[in-house]
Amino acid sequence: MQTTTARTIERKRTASREVRRQQLIDATIDSIAEYGLSATTMATITSFANLSQGIVNFHFRSKDRLLMEAVGYLAEEHHLLWQKRYAQSGPSARERLSALIESDYHPDICNRKKLTVWFAFYGEKKYRDAYRERCAKIDEDRIAETVRLCRQIKEEGGYDHVDALMFAQSLEAFTDGLWLNILLYPDTFTRQRAKDECFAYLASVFPDHFPHQREYQSCERS
Repeated sequence: MQTTTARTIERKRTASREVRRQQLIDATIDSIAEYGLSATTMATITSFANLSQGIVNFHFRSKDRLLMEAVGYLAEEHHLLWQKRYAQSGPSARERLSALIESDYHPDICNRKKLTVWFAFYGEKKYRDAYRERCAKIDEDRIAETVRLCRQIKEEGGYDHVDALMFAQSLEAFTDGLWLNILLYPDTFTRQRAKDECFAYLASVFPDHFPHQREYQSCERS
């Protein structure tokens, strides 16, 4: 049986491993944002982390594995945030869909550094394939919930002309495009503007549920 001291030491070691892994994931995100995906190396990552290459090898074994852990971390971060916002929202489909959309433009998710990393992975075939393997379930959960909410709103409002699945998929693509505009035009295309345009799109399809996009703006301003 472990003594109290031994258990304390083991907890500290475990915590240290978790801290080191997160340090390396954060450093990888910083490196991709600064240098791009192809120019990110073990050296650039360890420079941002202020750690040795041996530490990277110990925790992740290879650069590719670390890269996938980094994008997996971003996907999981987004997943946890929208679930939290969803749980805290009101019970109606309108409120829940609004919460889901709000999470897309939360500053912890929608910022230039993280958007740069997302689009870096989208642009590399090798990593697109690996991303689908790593994050398919997370993406499927989100689109399934978006479709369910759109179907409920369609039934409530009598929007018989709306194909809920097609609209949910177009809403995801619309958000990707808005994220790209934020990345490409930071001086003129703000996070708040992107969110306003997304709610305006919702209002054009579900006008009785989203009568004016500004009704659903958060207090946060870019």
